[in-house]
Amino acid sequence: MEIKPLGKRDHRIDVLRALALLTIFINHIPGNVLEPFTHKNFGLSDSAEAFVLLAGVASAFAYFPRFYAGAIALPLAKIAKRVAVLYVAHIASLMVGLGIFCFALQRWGMPVLDTPLNIDTIYAEPTKALIGIPLLTQQIGYHNILPLYVCLLVFLPILMAVARFFGLGAMLATSVAIYAAAHLFALNMPSYPSSGGWFFNPFTWQLIFGVGFFTGVRVLRGETPVPFFRPLWWLALAYLIGACIYHRYNLYGSIPNVSWLPINFQINEKPWVALPRLLHILSLAYVIGHSRLIMSWLGRLSPEGVLSRIGRNSLPVFWLGTALSVVGQVVLFADQPGPFEQVAFIVVGIAAQAALAYFLDYLGKAGKAKAKAPNAAVSVTPGNGTVAA
Repeated sequence: MEIKPLGKRDHRIDVLRALALLTIFINHIPGNVLEPFTHKNFGLSDSAEAFVLLAGVASAFAYFPRFYAGAIALPLAKIAKRVAVLYVAHIASLMVGLGIFCFALQRWGMPVLDTPLNIDTIYAEPTKALIGIPLLTQQIGYHNILPLYVCLLVFLPILMAVARFFGLGAMLATSVAIYAAAHLFALNMPSYPSSGGWFFNPFTWQLIFGVGFFTGVRVLRGETPVPFFRPLWWLALAYLIGACIYHRYNLYGSIPNVSWLPINFQINEKPWVALPRLLHILSLAYVIGHSRLIMSWLGRLSPEGVLSRIGRNSLPVFWLGTALSVVGQVVLFADQPGPFEQVAFIVVGIAAQAALAYFLDYLGKAGKAKAKAPNAAVSVTPGNGTVAA
């Protein structure tokens, strides 16, 4: 197969990532007046699945062309650098979040030790927690997705190697096999000192990432990400409608479990990305990806628009959004603001994330201009053959 790097950045992916990021920000302030209107309330998956899928696509674009061409060291070095950045970002985000939660506990008595945030474990066993935090085995609520991304990027070279040497189909089959093994043998990353495993189980979530990588490589080959079949499109749309009804009317438990399938494969638990949840995100991606109306709208949006900028700077925007969402949780508990004040806080939070994205874009452009400045200063010197740039 022939792999060609993209001529330019696909801003439609950035826009979709931005929408996922802003939805995550709203959802991470549970109980606010806008939360019931996010798409998690109309189906079986939420923005986390969408973001991981898009991360797989973006990883294919960023790292696979050079890897496939044989320049293996450079993409591996870039992946290692990204892993280090994600790790530091997670530790910093976790400590900031803990600080805000604990301040709210001390100042207003916010019951952070009585909610399923895992903060009670840190409070009860601080010396063990200080071992688990740098090992990523001690996580708290709303701060547990970056460790998943660390694992996905560590796993990415394996996906790329299988795709390069054995083909894209073998890569997807490998991802499916790991997903199936996780369900059959209840595989998960261990938690310490907390009991159980990770909320975002890397062994199951890697399949969503792998599907994204699969579609990204197909784009690099000049192919349709996933071929369009009209009956399949209508079937996917019907599944989305059925899942919406199933979720909205709380019909969980009404469908009997299949005895010969692992229970985690059937229940809609987030760590396991059970089959109904997996089919929902895949159906959503298929319907949106083959919707001319939606894709045309995304294409008409400016690459310099606010959503594109937010998506381009996804990690720092996510970091800020996570901190602001914790502040939002504290505000809802301490002040009990009305609907107008809640919407105002969310609007200000989104504006702050947008401002950060604009600022980072400005810094990036200024850095590039500065890097090019010496070349622009080259002048013509008679007899030496130098041409002014």
